[in-house]
Amino acid sequence: MKLVVFSKKDPASQNIKNFIFTEFSAEEKKVEDFTIYDFGEFLGVEIEERLIYADFLDEKLSKFLSFEEMIFASRHSSKDGRKILTAHFTGNLERADYGGKAYSLAKPSPDTLKNYVLNLELPEGFEFSLEATHHGPSEIKKKSLFVEIGSTEEEWKNEEAGEAVGRAIIEAVKSESKWKKAISVGGTHYAPRQTEIVLETTVTFGHIFAKYTFESLTPEFLVKAFELSEAEFIVIDEKSVNAKVKEKIFSAAQRIEAEVLKSKEVKRNFRLSK
Repeated sequence: MKLVVFSKKDPASQNIKNFIFTEFSAEEKKVEDFTIYDFGEFLGVEIEERLIYADFLDEKLSKFLSFEEMIFASRHSSKDGRKILTAHFTGNLERADYGGKAYSLAKPSPDTLKNYVLNLELPEGFEFSLEATHHGPSEIKKKSLFVEIGSTEEEWKNEEAGEAVGRAIIEAVKSESKWKKAISVGGTHYAPRQTEIVLETTVTFGHIFAKYTFESLTPEFLVKAFELSEAEFIVIDEKSVNAKVKEKIFSAAQRIEAEVLKSKEVKRNFRLSK
């Protein structure tokens, strides 16, 4: 059973929740500070705090709920104000300015990410992108995923965006499709090559590390990300990975006996049949 997490303090989260309630009725109950929704095929929970600060939420909820995965329905903020839907996993390296702990990673849900992306139909004027791993909560042991509407209040409250994300969530929670899993190193925060791979191949990603993390990235942290992601190999964005970073990647790969592939190799060898 999958659990969708909403926040009372997040207008995009409320927008997505409102659409889901047009498609499903739910049994509702209040437990401690949480509002629980039983939609039949999946569960929902509404929390008081911002989603990025919801560390240990799975532990708190597991006292009275049974679920395996969490999907956080969230807003996305950026200064550029672009109309965008995003998806990513959570965790931090040396800084934890927006929830979570430093050098800590939540357990990702790569299959659900892929199933969400493949079912996402973009509203007019919106784009989609994966993002590199960032912000909290990092202290989540159950598989989890952030799906977001960005980047300003106008988009957060856009009903077409709420419907698009809500529909994709509904399809993702029902899907049992499994995919080849990898972690990725390199590229920008908005991960264009990784996005193409998820859309066009049989590969999905767990944690993605953008080039701004290179200084603080260690072989040990890559091994941790690989294991949490239940990955089969490591994908590098060959245009941005320098020799120093490659040394870290291959050191990690040797420890876990993992293959390292360039993004162009993945696109060539794992095409998704239409």
